[in-house]
Formats: sequence, structure tokens, C-alpha cells
Amino acid sequence: MRLNKDLFERRLGVFFMVLWILILFFYLTWDGWLYEWRDCGYNGPSQHFDLDITDMEYSRSPDNEITYLSTNNLHNLIYLCYLVFLIGWLGLLFDLEWAKQGAMATMGISFVAALSTLNLSDHVYLLQVVYDIVHFSGLVMGAYLFSKYSLKTSKSLPVVLGTWAIYLVSHVIFTPWPFWENVGQAYFSVNQINDLPFFLFGMEYIVVVVILLAVNTLIVKLNGRTSNRFLRVLIPLGLYFLLFMIMYSTGLIIVQNVNMNTCALR
Repeated sequence: MRLNKDLFERRLGVFFMVLWILILFFYLTWDGWLYEWRDCGYNGPSQHFDLDITDMEYSRSPDNEITYLSTNNLHNLIYLCYLVFLIGWLGLLFDLEWAKQGAMATMGISFVAALSTLNLSDHVYLLQVVYDIVHFSGLVMGAYLFSKYSLKTSKSLPVVLGTWAIYLVSHVIFTPWPFWENVGQAYFSVNQINDLPFFLFGMEYIVVVVILLAVNTLIVKLNGRTSNRFLRVLIPLGLYFLLFMIMYSTGLIIVQNVNMNTCALR
């Protein structure tokens, strides 16, 4: 791949690439989860850095209740917002049209995810701060691209469909096999695999694909009527904010809550 000839975009791509790699190392080495921190702060048994990537330990009771013994954050490596982040800096650094279009088309995922974390007190926790950086990075790159380029739904379709593939991979990796018989039993609801309003063998994610395509089609039509760079950013943000309000008010956004009960292990 050739580097982007646009110096500003190349530098922007390098900045976000370095940030993405730093977060990669963080996910590989930080073991703590927000839910344990809520119970016992940084004194929790998993609130530390280490180099052991095999230290996720939990057990299941006969009724499938999970008891957590030790945690890590490897599941975040296939978090959709982290992959949107990846696509964004690839597009900027190497001037890849499919990646730029994909970052624009999936910016709404990062935006809605950021808005969904409404408990402000959680944002002082280290892992949540990293999540915020991931969300904000995808949002900034998407906003920049919207200010300069026109979204093309046909060019962005492979990335939009790719999010569906990642959703299915999440089920396969984190839900006991066969995943379609063990709905809601993943040890962590990465990409909301435990928390979508209904389940249909993985086909339920088509609703997300349809929403993304519908909003993006509307963005194409509205942005096509203006050359104002500010409005070309504001329009998609406004539409996704409206979508968030509708989903939140109707109970379609479910934020995971885990009862860790690990503090007594220390």
C-alpha cells in the first residue's frame, strides 16, 4: 500500500495509528473491568496490568450463572468501535477509498456507543476513558471525512456488511457452542451479543445493517444539497443523534451490567 500523498491526512493517519496501537497494548495488558471497579475500585483483584493473555477465568453453574474468577480485555480486540477506528486510520494513512467510505458509513456506531454511556461517574475509570478515546477517534475521523468527501453507499457497503460478520464472529468466540442454542450466555456482551432485543440465529443484526443503510442514504441526499463543510458534518451527527434518542426512549439500547462479585476474592 502506498502512503497518502495528502500530507495532512497522512499525518492524521499516523497519529491515529499510533493511538490505536497504544490501545492495542492496553487491551492486551489491562485486566480490569468497569463492573468490578464500581464495587471495590482499583483494589479489585483484576485491576492491574500483566502480560498474561490467558488469565480470563470463569465458571458456569448448572443454570448457566457465571462466576468470574479472573478477567482480561481480549474481547475488546473485536469491539466494533475499535475496528471502525482501525478502518479510519487505514483510509487516512494509505488513501484507501473503501476504508474512508467505510469509516464515514459506520461513524454512527461510534457516536451512538459514546452517547449510550450515560453514567458520567464511569468516565473517570481507566478502561472507560480508553473506550471514550476509541469512540471519539472514530467520530473525529468520520467527521473530517464527511467535511471533505461525499459518502457513497455502494462503496461503503462492504464495510457495513463487514460489521455483521464481526457480530457473528463475536457470537462464535464468546458464546458457548452452538451459539444459537445458548443465547445471552456469552461471558461478555461484546458488540451487544447478549443484549439485542431479539435473536434470530445471528440474522437479527440485519436490522442494524438496514438502519445504517437507511440513515446513510438520507445523509447522501441531504449532504448532496450543500457544499458547506460544517453542515456536511452536522447533518450526519444530527441524524444519528435523533436515531439515538428514538432507540433510547423506546428501550432498544441496553447497556450491559455485570455482577462481578470478585471483590471478596482479594
